[in-house]
Amino acid sequence: MPRIKKNNDLSMSMALADIKLVETVCINSKEAVPKYLKGLCAYHLQQAAEKLIKIQIYCSGVPINNAKIYKHSIIALLQYAQQLNVNINVPKAIISNAQTITDWEALGRYDLHIVVRTDTLKKYYTVISEWYDELYKAGYR
Repeated sequence: MPRIKKNNDLSMSMALADIKLVETVCINSKEAVPKYLKGLCAYHLQQAAEKLIKIQIYCSGVPINNAKIYKHSIIALLQYAQQLNVNINVPKAIISNAQTITDWEALGRYDLHIVVRTDTLKKYYTVISEWYDELYKAGYR
């Protein structure tokens, strides 16, 4: 049985809420999803990815610099974990598309010109859901 890894800042249930919202609103929708809802789903996928990275950093037990972790940038968070010598589990698809996913944090909610394709949402929903499952099985809570 994996050792339970908890922290007081974020929980896996918070990341799961973002994932489940995307599943309900966009992935399992029986109708065409309006672009505004796709933007919000992209935002929640970004939030789930951000939380899964932060949870791993918090659970590492190293002292945290709040100014460096209170960011939305996937790239900045990955760099911060590297600076701390914290090995974290992050899918290659997240690493190689970190800037695009980071952009969803604001553009998905505010920029009416952005359209996130349904197949893109489904791809990252799958990647992030599987990542969540891996971390949960590894004992993160």
